[in-house]
Amino acid sequence: MKFTPNELHIVGGIPTRYTGEVITVDKDGKDKVVPGLYAAGEAACVSVHGANRLGANSLLDIVVFGRACAHHIKETLTPGKPHKAIPEESGHDSIAFLDKIRNADGPEPTAKIRLAMQKAMQADAAVFRTQSTLDDGVTKIRDIYKSFDKISIKDRSMIWNSCVSMSFCFTWCGMADSSATTQGPS
Repeated sequence: MKFTPNELHIVGGIPTRYTGEVITVDKDGKDKVVPGLYAAGEAACVSVHGANRLGANSLLDIVVFGRACAHHIKETLTPGKPHKAIPEESGHDSIAFLDKIRNADGPEPTAKIRLAMQKAMQADAAVFRTQSTLDDGVTKIRDIYKSFDKISIKDRSMIWNSCVSMSFCFTWCGMADSSATTQGPS
């Protein structure tokens, strides 16, 4: 029986406080809270299993840190306070990107590109990895991402469309692999 380790550590990683507040870095390189932005569960870097473990599909993490987010929001939220105005065109690029993917009519089926991506990620960004395999993985994913322009989407529906959602994974996968390279082997 063939055994392939799962990419358990590939999710998550948004820097947060234990309250779920997202942290960024200011111009001086110091931690700074992003006001009003929270992350918990698979998205966040905090975990009941240790601060160095990223996500890993833990229901316990989302319960513990989701609750912490809720408590912090309750303590700090000003009821009725209006949101900041956003530009009228906000989101237009995202909708255009979705439509471009949904209407893609190239020669490469989603499944073929997905399989190439899966093999690259399993070979070079899995649980057992080195800096060399991570670097190789980034190169492979970048090459696979180039084929994204040739993708063919047969299902054009807007409901439960696995071809379109998988296409978004291609974009995410390149970012995750590059991020793992920066983080280094675990």
